[in-house]
Amino acid sequence: MICVSVAQSTVEGARGLMASHREADLFEVRLDALNDPAVAPFFPSPKPLIFTFRAEEEGGFRRFPLEGRLHWLKEAAKQGAAFVDLELASGPEAISELRAHLEKTRLILSYHNFHKTPGRDYLRDKVKEMAELGASVGKVVCLVREPREGLDLLSLILWARRHLDFPLVAFGMGPAGRWTRAVSLLLGAPFTFAAPYAGAETAPGQLAVRDLRQVLDIFKGDRNEA
Repeated sequence: MICVSVAQSTVEGARGLMASHREADLFEVRLDALNDPAVAPFFPSPKPLIFTFRAEEEGGFRRFPLEGRLHWLKEAAKQGAAFVDLELASGPEAISELRAHLEKTRLILSYHNFHKTPGRDYLRDKVKEMAELGASVGKVVCLVREPREGLDLLSLILWARRHLDFPLVAFGMGPAGRWTRAVSLLLGAPFTFAAPYAGAETAPGQLAVRDLRQVLDIFKGDRNEA
């Protein structure tokens, strides 16, 4: 599945963008991009929604206290979000607090590194921690400078499934990591992320949804449908 990340300054802008990109399988609403965070106006939704209030340290658009970010993620769960995404670095106490407010909403625990791709053992420990803390899905995204680093990230998907029975989203950021965003789906990642259009990326190397869909169609042999 392709998740289109929506980072707009207004609710109206975000909803308009979602309405014009029906090729998305689900949407990520970046609450940290909204001038006035809100959740209720996004419901009901024809597509599943991920709500993220990204910490500034991991790529968020502004500084916002953890307590406030938790408030909005709890509200998203209350309204019926398919997923809420919280950084693993928020710590066990914050993660436990959020989990206590989740019923049908599933928890994504995420790790982002905008500077490098750490070693494989380090990343495996992060994934183990996500699973142990009760995540429904893990997410590991790191800056990639060379193909080997992209392969290391993609290998985590298979490792997590085989050894932890844990669904993992993993791919590389930056120009050298673009290819991993598509290949991750072929290796069993539950979804990957795309921009609504070129120039609206929420992370370095993010492909526009139509370009990503075309690449995937070619991989599947559906060239005429691309």
